[in-house]
Amino acid sequence: MFLSVHVPRSASPGKRPERWSGLLKAIGAISAALSFLLVLNQVTGVLQDLRIHHKEFREAMKIGDQAQERQDYPAAFASFKHAVELDPIDRKAQDSETKAAMLWLENAETTQNQTFTDIVSQILPVLDRALANAKGQAAADILAHMGWADFLRYREGTREGPEIEQSLQRAITIDKNNPYAQVMSGFWVLWQGGSVDSADGHFAAALASGRERAYVRSLQIAALINTCRKNVDVALLRVANEMRKNGEPLSHSRRAEVLECTIGARVRDRDKLVTALSALPPAEMLSTYDWLYDGYSNAWDDNKGARRQFVEANLDEIAGYDAQALPIYKSLQKSLAGTRSAMVVPVNEAIKRIAARAK
Repeated sequence: MFLSVHVPRSASPGKRPERWSGLLKAIGAISAALSFLLVLNQVTGVLQDLRIHHKEFREAMKIGDQAQERQDYPAAFASFKHAVELDPIDRKAQDSETKAAMLWLENAETTQNQTFTDIVSQILPVLDRALANAKGQAAADILAHMGWADFLRYREGTREGPEIEQSLQRAITIDKNNPYAQVMSGFWVLWQGGSVDSADGHFAAALASGRERAYVRSLQIAALINTCRKNVDVALLRVANEMRKNGEPLSHSRRAEVLECTIGARVRDRDKLVTALSALPPAEMLSTYDWLYDGYSNAWDDNKGARRQFVEANLDEIAGYDAQALPIYKSLQKSLAGTRSAMVVPVNEAIKRIAARAK
């Protein structure tokens, strides 16, 4: 016989009261919700940081573009540099920083608080980094500007370290007619007292590239003006004549410098004046003179008409047309009488020369 034992339903093992089960589920749901809110907050914070970061990056790029457009190259360089710091792998930011660096070098000016060396020290690390990933034409452009950076330091007396010629030659080896390397090489030749013919070869190669023509012309003109030797007058006037005929731009201030260097400074030196005025055929010489004089306000004296007459009379005399030159000289002699014009003495001498030849 078996003894049966009655076990109450409520006391059966493995069962919890339903109220405890519901409470545990509620606690679990709350915990899950809190965890979700915590994760969401973290994700939202990351997204917010990304939005702020991206906004700052975009603003830096925009400010850099605006500064570059108004030709404030130091400000453009600083903005693009900040953009690269915010996003070191963004290629556009890197390219923009490199371009701004090169433009700053091309237009570098010293201030009371900043020397060329100070500028170069900021720019060279950027160019070094850019060169590591550049090839072909881009690499040649960078190398040429590195050579120019060294030249700017050289101007301030640094003789150890700069590798001007090496950098320029490396650029030319990569890109034969690289406009920057070639025009900078021509500038460097004349800076060292080299021949105009040697420099002209570099200038011609730079122009043949078809790139950056305005910059090439500006540096070519600057190189010739800096030299301002007798044999440079011819080259300078021929360049000015080409630019006039091609419709190439040249600022009024630069035109004035060319005119002063080639003709204005030669008024009292007959041999040098004849050399300068013989650089072009008479008609082209007069047209180029007019083009250079456009906007000129600081010549030998205040009489624009007299200056042009003086040039015209000399051109006639050089061409052997004494009968045409003499009346112009006599008219000038009369109008300049009693003035302190630099033309007074050469006009009187011209009249005597023609009179002597007429005997």
